[in-house]
Amino acid sequence: MRAIIEALIEAFIDSRKRLAAQFLKFAAVGAFNTVLDFGVYLWLTRSYAFWGAHIVGAASVSFVLAATSSFLLNNFWTFGQDAAGWHRRVPKFFVVALGGLLWNAAILHLLTTAGVHDIIAKLVATGVVLIWNFTLQKKWTFRA
Repeated sequence: MRAIIEALIEAFIDSRKRLAAQFLKFAAVGAFNTVLDFGVYLWLTRSYAFWGAHIVGAASVSFVLAATSSFLLNNFWTFGQDAAGWHRRVPKFFVVALGGLLWNAAILHLLTTAGVHDIIAKLVATGVVLIWNFTLQKKWTFRA
């Protein structure tokens, strides 16, 4: 009986180690893509008057670029998926990302309309979307 309990405890600890490693990879990919997202957003809004007047559009462009990078990195590195099933995962990934984009745009619009600086608003939106993305990508898109 003791051996069974120890085996169960060891299996639980091993599963938590895998989850922690996966989360750290997801966070690293997220950090990289957040820099990419903000970099493209700042470049567009600060370099082009059109995008400076259309910040939600600029945020959408930068978000789509970062989401594409995120799919590739998370698919192959974070969740260790092979290329064979990518065509089934891509639509799921982008449904979740589109939901994140809608949350991002809505939060950005609401906060900037309320007078919050666009960078602060984008940081808040990014935090909310991070929680959305990790939960749904882990549980639905990249489910083993």
